[in-house]
Amino acid sequence: MNDLFSVFDHSIYDCINIMDKTTAIHDNHRFQGFFSDIGLISGHYINFQIPENLVVIGDIHGDFFTLEKIMERIDFSNYLKNESNVLIFLGDYIDRGKYSLEVLLLLCKLKNSYPNNVFMLRGNHEAYNHFPFSSYDFYSNLLDKFAHSTKLLYENHILPFFESLFLFCEIDGFSILTHGGLPVIENTNFFENYRFHLSSILNNLPLLEEILWNDPRDLSCDRNWSFSNRGLGKYFGIGITNMWLLKTGCKFLLRGHEPCNGYKLVHDNKILTLFSSKDPYPKFKSSFLKMSRKDISEINGNGLLFPNYIHFV
Repeated sequence: MNDLFSVFDHSIYDCINIMDKTTAIHDNHRFQGFFSDIGLISGHYINFQIPENLVVIGDIHGDFFTLEKIMERIDFSNYLKNESNVLIFLGDYIDRGKYSLEVLLLLCKLKNSYPNNVFMLRGNHEAYNHFPFSSYDFYSNLLDKFAHSTKLLYENHILPFFESLFLFCEIDGFSILTHGGLPVIENTNFFENYRFHLSSILNNLPLLEEILWNDPRDLSCDRNWSFSNRGLGKYFGIGITNMWLLKTGCKFLLRGHEPCNGYKLVHDNKILTLFSSKDPYPKFKSSFLKMSRKDISEINGNGLLFPNYIHFV
């Protein structure tokens, strides 16, 4: 296995170095705007033309060894040689599992080795500083490893890395990708310049909360949303899904955030939830999505075809 996977027993200085380098790459992407022949970035918004091949990975939650198996399955070193092949992670890299830091270090190494085709979206677990919740164990795990040095590592290096992660991705004519879900937009004038609003999400905490925490639900016809049992975010109905897809010209939403048996389809098969963590969730399955440009063309709005491109691990 490639030495990218040698992330155990890294010193705090190793962690600082790789995280700071990754944050700098994200900042450089934003400065450049265009980063490849098929991609551009504005703030925390990413836009792709249809890639030659696409791999999407859901919540990992510290499950290093399932992530390692997925990388083996996609033959990552060959796959990522071509910048028209894109690898997107949907967030929630930490908590629950035993190896949160190691997962982050592996992802950062991947980004440093393949900066123009590996992209990490931010999950709600990477935004604890904005939206605290009870089951956050990442910081205590860092304390076990680094003791009194943890505060320096976390506040000066890990949090800036989390803040640099992207929040909203759009693949032209195919799919929106977020961690949680679609925000409830009351004023449709938002969509006249929605890319601008999405590029500056960190300046709009209610919008950030919904992108990270929202979940799709089957609601009654007269309700577009309801409050979430999570205590953060909202449940959004198919009306919100249809509005976002209509206004953006996309056909699907690809998202993570919810444990499931590898994947699930909702809202007339327009939303695909992916889940890629196994060890912390023994009752569920883990999977990833892999599609070629031809597959994306052939699916043509028919979400029932997604299972043909789901790979279980």
